[in-house]
Amino acid sequence: MTATAGITAAGYGLVAAGERSWSSAAVLVPLAAGLLLLIAFVLVERRAREPLLPPGFLRDTRRVTALAAIMMTAAGTALTFFLLALYLQQVRGWTPLRTSAAFVPYAAALVGSGRAAGPLIRRYGARAVTAGGLALGAAGLLLLAGLDARSPYATGLLPGLLLLPAGAGPAFAGATVLATAGVPRRRTGLAAGVMNTAMELGPTIGLAALMSVAATRSTPVAGYAAAFGAAGIGYALTAVAAALALRPRPVPPTPATPPTTPLPPLTTKELSS
Repeated sequence: MTATAGITAAGYGLVAAGERSWSSAAVLVPLAAGLLLLIAFVLVERRAREPLLPPGFLRDTRRVTALAAIMMTAAGTALTFFLLALYLQQVRGWTPLRTSAAFVPYAAALVGSGRAAGPLIRRYGARAVTAGGLALGAAGLLLLAGLDARSPYATGLLPGLLLLPAGAGPAFAGATVLATAGVPRRRTGLAAGVMNTAMELGPTIGLAALMSVAATRSTPVAGYAAAFGAAGIGYALTAVAAALALRPRPVPPTPATPPTTPLPPLTTKELSS
């Protein structure tokens, strides 16, 4: 209850920031309430005999970084669908059917990159695939950040609509492997639950935060571009964090074995006995 209420209150505060100033009570009160509820969740978990989320589970920097990559990937995907639907229908005047058709290349690229993720992970490792996918997704989002009121679909939107899913699919697959790797069998359900929670938090908190960035611009199109730019920077920073924090851990050197004195050869008498 404390975790759900805390996330909901914090998300509501971020959404309210898109319409009101950050110093208003409509923003500060839910944000403060959400923070206090999340602190209460941590305290409850530390005292519980069988905690829902054991405190030590998130002490692993590699796992936390992988969960952040999942959140960022989900947030960028949600932002793209949400903002481009508004842009194409409200700014460009496209019909809902034509707007839906505009996302067909995105879906095709996502399916293709998802199928390629497994072989890529087996060949290059989950760390490299996660960082590379986030970097490719960042390039797609930054391309979308250049849109204006008259951006042509083929050259202004389509490149970003192809690059983002081409990177998001492998990034999500690689981060999923890293978030669940090395987890004891008795905690596999916990690992899967935390991973799915991160996937749901990405669109909830990420979209609210990015829309608050869009609200700082004077026109809707400028706000859309700012939100895409902020998401692209977030992807790039997460890619760097994944490349650094998910490096293979050095294997401690094996202590040297002291040299042994060779035994003298057996005599004929000893062999016969």
